[in-house]
Amino acid sequence: MKIALKTLALLVALVLIAVLALVFLVDANRFKPRIEALAQEQGVALQINGDLGWKLWPSIGVAVADVSVAALDTPAQPIAQLRQASLLLALMPLFSGDFQVDHILLDGAKVNLAMDTNGKGNWEALTQSKNNTKPSAPAAVDAGEVSLKLTVERISLVDSAVDYADAKSGQNIALHDINLTLTDVNTQGKPFALDLAFALALTPDDAPPLALKAQLKNRVTLDEKLTRIGLDDGELQLQADGKSSAKLALNYSLNLSDVQQNLAYQGQLKLQDTNARDWLAVLGTELETANKSALSKVSLSSNLAGDSNKVALDNVNLQLDKTRFSGSLAVTDFATSAIKLVLQGDSLNLDDYLPPPAPESANTPKTASDDVPLPLDALRGLNLDAQLKLQSLRYNKLQLDNIALGIKAKKGIIDQTLTARTYEGDIKFTSNTDARGDKAALKFDGNVKGVELAPLMKALEANEKLGLSGAIQVQTQGTAQGASVNQLMASMNSTAAFSGAQVRLSPLNIEEQFCKLVNLVTQNPAKVSWDDFTELRQLDGNLVWRDHVITLSSFNAGVSQLLLASTGVINLLTDQYEFKLPLKLADASAAASMKGCSLSTTNYWVDRSLSLLRCKGSLAAIDPLKDCGFDKSALTSLTKDFAEYKLREKHGAKIDAAEQKLEEKKQEAKAQVEEKKQELINKLQNKLFKTPKSAAAASVASEATAPATETAPEETAPADASESPAAEQWPDDRN
Repeated sequence: MKIALKTLALLVALVLIAVLALVFLVDANRFKPRIEALAQEQGVALQINGDLGWKLWPSIGVAVADVSVAALDTPAQPIAQLRQASLLLALMPLFSGDFQVDHILLDGAKVNLAMDTNGKGNWEALTQSKNNTKPSAPAAVDAGEVSLKLTVERISLVDSAVDYADAKSGQNIALHDINLTLTDVNTQGKPFALDLAFALALTPDDAPPLALKAQLKNRVTLDEKLTRIGLDDGELQLQADGKSSAKLALNYSLNLSDVQQNLAYQGQLKLQDTNARDWLAVLGTELETANKSALSKVSLSSNLAGDSNKVALDNVNLQLDKTRFSGSLAVTDFATSAIKLVLQGDSLNLDDYLPPPAPESANTPKTASDDVPLPLDALRGLNLDAQLKLQSLRYNKLQLDNIALGIKAKKGIIDQTLTARTYEGDIKFTSNTDARGDKAALKFDGNVKGVELAPLMKALEANEKLGLSGAIQVQTQGTAQGASVNQLMASMNSTAAFSGAQVRLSPLNIEEQFCKLVNLVTQNPAKVSWDDFTELRQLDGNLVWRDHVITLSSFNAGVSQLLLASTGVINLLTDQYEFKLPLKLADASAAASMKGCSLSTTNYWVDRSLSLLRCKGSLAAIDPLKDCGFDKSALTSLTKDFAEYKLREKHGAKIDAAEQKLEEKKQEAKAQVEEKKQELINKLQNKLFKTPKSAAAASVASEATAPATETAPEETAPADASESPAAEQWPDDRN
């Protein structure tokens, strides 16, 4: 035993002596020329300006300082520089054959990458050897058999930077202040710490500069074959500075498997409360929303799983300001960008995220420059299957509940379905958009059942001067096509059928207007207290939307004892509307029940359509009391007609007798005129036949024997009979 111990001690002593001799007797700088020559053979201009040095205790290693790397053609333009580097090995484990690295240090590493206007990078020259010989391909290695036993106490990258300049795009990226520390690095599956900090400066060609600062901490786990990697307790802190500042905090964990061949991963991520408005502002988008606090609080937590072909987020919990969403999101195929989305939310006020309303004074019409082109390319490339449900949604002041929205898009065909409850009623809307051509073709179909008008008008803030209550039903369908929003609106071709029951209109009382009209014509004013509304019994009608104009093609409703109809137009370009309101009294028995109307003494008003009421004005400032009134020209015509009716009603027999007598006199006068005409013709014939002087006279005489109803030729006819003394005795019957 003593001999063995002495022998071991002797071997250790010899090793120590050899190491000491290596360190103290051999100058490491002797190897610099050989190292630089080897690099040159590989097409690299390597310069070691500093010293190579040895270190012995408590670790053994080598250090180098002031190193630069450049292409052989441009040795004065370094691509990479290094202030200092060192490698330290644990001394004692070497005696047992264990290779343990104490510390790997890279200090002040600077990498300068540049791409010229032809798209060629300066680093490409480093891959060309001095004699332009192609390097031999490395021998194939079976990744499943690779095994790396590594133990490193510390790896440090200190005060380093990477600069990239693209002359073609004008983009510059500066990654600086890089500080990376790995502690207790191993490939035995034991977690080790990773700390990384860096600053990133972006100088885009057409955007303001952007500065990012990041700090990342992680617990990393590696196996010997480097097929499994674990990232636990991950923390990322990110700050951006540009025109404004923004911050982000992300926690995560991720486990990667089969890294060498078929990568797969799963983990969790959690985004802390983040102000998305700040990030949009930093990136150059100044967001203007009706609610200036919109998008100021966004957070997300989710499970994560995927591989090289897909990624999925499930158990998603998204907080968007005051709205909570849950569900899943997946890119099911990276090659086709196939997205599947299923989300459920509580209450969302979409009005908060819309642009603020324009000033009321800004009533200028839209021009072609205001048009918004449709993103046809994006629609064609969309591959989406989305389902969104919300408990409630507020949009354009309208309240929707129990919303279910479905969107399926593939190869330029987009199908949408929407169902919801709104104001005690139900709505259902379906649409199909074909974006495969140079224009989008839209088809839609909608159905509204039992929607209460009173809360709807209140929500639209349209009930100040116009009141509507009751429930309505609407069915609509239509088409449109275009490459922009304006083109879609211009090509809109839609029809709608509507109906309702017990609908009340205020403050206009149509029955009152009818009775005022009757009393005005009959000159029998009556003082009656009227309600300030119109009660419409069962009503129905049809609308047509075409060429920016909505036409009310038919409208029928019952108003007390009256039948109300209407026709009219709404011009969306001018925001003007005009409607006529024909009224008809149903039957004579109804007249007696209409108090305040002078109807009981005559049947003139029964079953007579009277188009005397007209409403005309601005749709945005609709006011029934101001916009609606009598049609003056129609009222004048009615007054004249009614006067004639009353006159005949009172003196009908006398008027009939007088008209009959007048007719008899007219017929008698006409007979006398014909008789006198015949006498004159006979006299003329007798005179002509007695003294014929020529063939022409004979011809005239021949024609004079024609019937009395025919007219003689101009050149031979006598003077007009009306000018003769006999004609003056007869009345003129031209009228």
